[in-house]
Amino acid sequence: MSDSKRKKIFKFSVLLGLLALPTVLFYFFIYTGVHKVSRLPFYGPITIVDTTIKGKQVKDTVYFEIPSVQLLKTDSTPFNPLQMERRIYIAHFLDFSKLDSIPNQIIYCASQILGQHKDIYFITYLEHYKGQSIPPPSAYTPLLAGKDTSWLYVIVPDEKLDSIKKNGYFVYDPDVKEAPDPYSIVLVDKERRMRGYYNPTIASDIKKSNGELTYLKKEYILNYRTHRYYEYDTRVEQGKLKNKKK
Repeated sequence: MSDSKRKKIFKFSVLLGLLALPTVLFYFFIYTGVHKVSRLPFYGPITIVDTTIKGKQVKDTVYFEIPSVQLLKTDSTPFNPLQMERRIYIAHFLDFSKLDSIPNQIIYCASQILGQHKDIYFITYLEHYKGQSIPPPSAYTPLLAGKDTSWLYVIVPDEKLDSIKKNGYFVYDPDVKEAPDPYSIVLVDKERRMRGYYNPTIASDIKKSNGELTYLKKEYILNYRTHRYYEYDTRVEQGKLKNKKK
């Protein structure tokens, strides 16, 4: 092989290496090491507990989870929020008497979310108060026939409303000054933790919910790909800083 040919091969190899280096470094960064990654906020009270990891005592953050409640869907099949484990979904509440006239904003919101996220569920909890009769499913099945199969309708009787609403999706959080509107739509992650509240009557909030749904999915992808990954909880870190100053 001539010297000129060797030089060409050498130059080509160097150029190829320089082009490939950024990609190699990127994948090295993603697949190794500890990454402090910002995530969507967690809503609801949190608990700091002591735990042991690799023989060391460390602090761990336990986030509030939607509690278990036995309910029924409008087709009379059982439903429990525990069934949504490992699934991302959107939830909201609606008076049962308004089932035959679901607000257009909710229909638009659900169509936007379900249209862009095929793996997401949209759950409408129908608040059923004492004195209201529950018509048989055949009475409202035609109303729901054209809806997406990922849109679930769940009846919440009066005696269970507080346990699923006030003590669940809209639980009191001492770290939040203003409680979210009880008719907001709620973004829930795969561990049944609230990650976002949005006003379905505001177009910008619907757009925001779509964007944050995408972001939440990426959290799980990153969590899977990294060797070690943990949440950099700002409230815990702020507490540590305050203690140091004292």
